[in-house]
Amino acid sequence: MKKHVLIALALCMALGTACGKEEVVEEKNLRSVEITTVGKSEISSEFAYTGKAAPSKEVSVVPTVPGKVTDFNYEVGDKVSQGAVLFTVDTIDLQNSLRSAEAGYNVAKLARDNAKNTYENNKLLYDEGIISKSEYDQIKYAYDAAEAQLVSVQVQMDTLKKSISDCSVTSPMTGVIATRGVERGGFASQAAPAYTVMDLSTIKVEVSVSEQVLNTIKVGDKVSVLMTAVSEEPLEGTVATIAPAAGQTGMYTVKVEMDNKDGKIKSGMLAEVNFTMESSDDTIVLPRNAVIEKEGETYVYVVENGVAKKVIVELGIEAADTIEITKGLKNGDDVVTKGQTYISDGEEVNISNADPAETEKSETKKEEKGE
Repeated sequence: MKKHVLIALALCMALGTACGKEEVVEEKNLRSVEITTVGKSEISSEFAYTGKAAPSKEVSVVPTVPGKVTDFNYEVGDKVSQGAVLFTVDTIDLQNSLRSAEAGYNVAKLARDNAKNTYENNKLLYDEGIISKSEYDQIKYAYDAAEAQLVSVQVQMDTLKKSISDCSVTSPMTGVIATRGVERGGFASQAAPAYTVMDLSTIKVEVSVSEQVLNTIKVGDKVSVLMTAVSEEPLEGTVATIAPAAGQTGMYTVKVEMDNKDGKIKSGMLAEVNFTMESSDDTIVLPRNAVIEKEGETYVYVVENGVAKKVIVELGIEAADTIEITKGLKNGDDVVTKGQTYISDGEEVNISNADPAETEKSETKKEEKGE
């Protein structure tokens, strides 16, 4: 009897000890990853080249007739119309020469008129056989020489009048004064521009592009031009010309024209011209570093119910830091974008940037499956 009591006490003690201990649950040490949920977007492959804004037209104005500047009418930055007088050169010497030529013209005209009368009178005598041919030829020669002298003086007068007119130097086009190199009392010559006039209503930006980009560009293409000095948003330009041959650097010059009627773009401003080689809309786009290329395979990791799954993908357009996925993924897939190089196919992971509500749903699914 006593033996049975001892056994029962021993069993109770053993059971009591076991019941008093808490069950230890081993926690899993999961790798942390970050994910992004796949959605449709757009992507384009662009190449950017830097250039400087320049006027579509630029003309240096020099006087036809050098001389002392008597006046000028425009300052740098002023708008000027075609034909407007920019400056004038002293005409005193030319005016004196013109008066002398006019006097010479009058003398030459009298001589020509006398020679003409003599010629006409003697022609009648020659026709009647009264004077010899040699006498007639001398009279005709004198008349022709007087006529030639009169014409010569007339040409001299016309040249002087033209020179006097040219002393009022006009703008060859409508534009903006870029430089002024004359002063009142100074000497204007053809050695240096007196004025420089720019047409800034249209701006050109010349850039040098590589042969890889050249054949994707054609005249008339619309391109994006970023000029931070003018606007934070890109401006629109149009490809105007494409060089048919490469320069010494092996690059090809492309000229892009931009409308500048508001005058905001100034000559010399830096511009970044972006040429689009390829583009795609409504497509799956991922960060470039989410894609792994290893041992001849191109793949990403997709997380389903907390488990990383290796998915083979096919790539499309590649931009600076994003890439198009043409095959292998669908909308709503959760793709690992950080930590993907340290995990393996089928590995359970911890999503560090997961939405708490989504995490709760995932845990509920696991419990329902008995995991």
